[in-house]
Amino acid sequence: MTWQIIAIGAPLLFVTYQSISKLLPSDVSPFLINAYASAVGVIVMVALYLLTSTEKSFALASKSLWLAMGIGLLVSVGNAAIIRAYGLGAPQSGFTSVFYPLLIVYAIFFGLLFWQERLNWYQILGTILALTGIVLIVYFKR
Repeated sequence: MTWQIIAIGAPLLFVTYQSISKLLPSDVSPFLINAYASAVGVIVMVALYLLTSTEKSFALASKSLWLAMGIGLLVSVGNAAIIRAYGLGAPQSGFTSVFYPLLIVYAIFFGLLFWQERLNWYQILGTILALTGIVLIVYFKR
């Protein structure tokens, strides 16, 4: 399996969970929902680790532990924000058409700023088109 296949398939999982989030009652805390979802995630991740890893130790080096905790914090707050947006009545088509292009734009900026990646003309054009699309969607949704 290549990273490109994962990059194509993974968004389907996120769109599906976001779609399911619309079924939640608006009076349920997104933090409680996220806590339950994270608990299930712990079970799934531990099972996948045990099934796929030859090493069965749960120990992490100090640096990896802090990075994992930071990632967990960001994922948890990000997921709670998504669940909250849908709880506030965000339409799936409107939310995802702003959210996902911004993931691309933010990822490009992070790549430039933190990893010294270089942009090609296709990425520059894609960023401009994504930003233009977001402006059009937000402006004409009023």
